[in-house]
This record gives sequence, structure tokens and C-alpha cells, in this order.
Amino acid sequence: MTSSLPDARTKLIVAALTVGAFAIGLDTFVVIGALDVISRDLTISTGAAGWIISIYALCYAVFAPLNAWMFKDMSRRKVQILSIAIFIIGNLICAIAANFLTLVAGRVISAYGAAMFTPAATALAAELLPPARKGMALSLIFGGMTVSQVAGVPATSWIAATIGWRFAFAFVVIAGLLALLILAPMMSGIPAKAPERGNGPASKDVSKIIYGVLSVTLFVVVSEFIVYSYVSVFITGSLLAGVPLLSAALFAYGFGAVTGNVACGFLTDRFGPFKVLIAAVGAQLILLVGLVAFGQHGVLTLLIALLWGNVSYMYLVPIQHRLLSLAGERSKLVLAMNSSTTYAGIATGAFLGGILVEISGVTALAAASILIGLIGISLALAFMRDAAPAEAASAA
Repeated sequence: MTSSLPDARTKLIVAALTVGAFAIGLDTFVVIGALDVISRDLTISTGAAGWIISIYALCYAVFAPLNAWMFKDMSRRKVQILSIAIFIIGNLICAIAANFLTLVAGRVISAYGAAMFTPAATALAAELLPPARKGMALSLIFGGMTVSQVAGVPATSWIAATIGWRFAFAFVVIAGLLALLILAPMMSGIPAKAPERGNGPASKDVSKIIYGVLSVTLFVVVSEFIVYSYVSVFITGSLLAGVPLLSAALFAYGFGAVTGNVACGFLTDRFGPFKVLIAAVGAQLILLVGLVAFGQHGVLTLLIALLWGNVSYMYLVPIQHRLLSLAGERSKLVLAMNSSTTYAGIATGAFLGGILVEISGVTALAAASILIGLIGISLALAFMRDAAPAEAASAA
């Protein structure tokens, strides 16, 4: 399905969805840059603070497919607006949290809103643009999340270190309000799509290949976040031109992620999901090991972070592209399942990373990342190999 809306209107809607994705992305990673500050302020261990990431991710993993089923009959405009509103409330609670339990409660609520928004926004963006530009549509939505890492995550890391982590969540609240103000008028006039067939998340007609692709998502995400969740632990202490190395590295990573994300949409449409995915994951594993080994080496650390950023999100678009080619009318549900799997991977990576840091220190993270990532590549060889470039598929 492609949009019957005027082309200019379609572009504005996709742009508005991208702004919403920016706010969601900012919230997803705000804890990572503030992990040490939160652990000191709430007098909890670094591993326990890392569980805040796991709790958010697990809640998202549960809520994403559940929301796709529960709200399948609600108009897409209402889904987008309600999701951002819930997201704002959750982050407001985090911004005023006085203890660990209140912070966790706020993260659960914000995860609920994010789990409503992202799959629906991704499916809508893919519907609005022609099939040959599906990869570009997906990269735009993920572009919002990667831009949040360029500007937002380093900013929230600096805010947390300078004036407190609660102000970092207040920054996320402001981003959410801005997204709501832009989204609300842009979403008017979106046609209601006929409800997807099926009885719910457990419908039997979801193919085995889809589950195989979802397993690729799980292992690739775990391999990344077992390291990324604890980046503030092994990039510490060193300064570059008076700027904390962590903030500079996060900025370099985010800048690389934006440029890589833009290239990924084109590359996926041109060469197909399989080739892009294998190249990206292989490069990421090498760079993650380099980051753990050289996390306090100034310019070298920044270079590794930049290159890592280039490939860090390149697995998302190929996987979603492959799933959309398989899902048919069940696109929203299948994308929700992939979002669920992504956040289950984030939770698992953060949890396993916390255990390894407590037991063996940060150097063990690199070995674990390689092992898990190689499993992901093996699964990709089995379930992604038949994926064809969009241009060839549309010409057939």
C-alpha cells in the first residue's frame, strides 16, 4: 500500500514521525550516559543502575506486540498522539523521582508510550512511500533515533554530570512536548487503515522465516548492548580539550550513526538487506572489541566511536525491510514483534553485561559480544539470504 495523499503532505507526515522518533530515541538511551551519576546519587551499584535499562527494555518488549493488538482498531492519529502523551507523563515522573522505585515506575510508563509509538510510526512511514523507497522510509524513522544520539544523548550526559540526572529527564520531557506539538496537526487527514486480520499476537499464520529473522534481531542487539549499556564505565576519566571523553565519544558515535543511517536506507534499497546486514554486524563486532580495548585513548577512542556509530544502526533497516517483505497485511504486528525483540535484546544485553562487569570487569564484555554476534550472523545466513533489493523486487 502506498499513500494517496499529496507528495508534499506525505513528506511532512514522515518528517513529523521522525521528530517523534527523536524523542523516543532520546528516552531510550538517556540512562546510558547518566549511569554512573544515577548509581552514585541513589547509592546503588553500577550493575543495579544498569537494570533500569533492562526494566525499560523488558517492558517495551512486552508492551509492543500487546499494544499492536489492543489498539489495532484505533485510528493511527489517536495512537500516535496518545503514545507520545503517555511517554511524556512517564518521563515527568522520572524527572521528579526521589528514589529507585519511583524512577523505575516512570520508566515503565514511558516504555508503554514508546512501545505504542515506534511500531505504528514505522509501519505508517513504510506505507506512505513507494516499495522501492521502503528502505529510505525506514531509515528516516530510525534517523530520528540516531539524531537523538548526536545531539540528545551527549547533551543529557553533560546535563546529568553538571546539574543532575533528573534534569536530563526534564530535557526528554521537553523533547516529547515538542514532538507532540508537531505531530498533532500533521497527523490530521491520515486515512484509517482496515484492521489487520488475525486473532492477536499468537496468530498461527506468522511464518517460521519471520521468527528466524526475529532471532537475528535478538542476537545482534544483545551483542551490541552488552557493551553499549556500560560505555560510561569503560570510557571515563580522560579529557579531550577540556571536554569529558565520554560526552565527546557519544557525540562522535551519534554523528556516525546519523551518517550511517542515511547511507543504510540507500544501500538496502540498492544491494538488498542481506549484504548490508552481514557487513554491518561484522564491522560492529570488530569495533566493539576495539572500543573496550582502547576506551581511554583520546582521539583513537573518538575514531572508533565514530566508525562504530556508522554501522551501529545498519542492522535495523535491513531486518525491518526483510520483515515487511514477508509480513503482508500483518506489517504492524510483525514490526511490533521486532520492536519487542529489539528491546528484549537490549534488556538481555544490559543484564548480562551487568553480571560480567560485576564478576570479571569490562574486558569480558568484548569476548561475550563477539560470541553472541557470531551466532546472530549465522542466523542471518539462514534467514536473510533470500532477501532481494527493493528495485529488483518491484521490477519483478
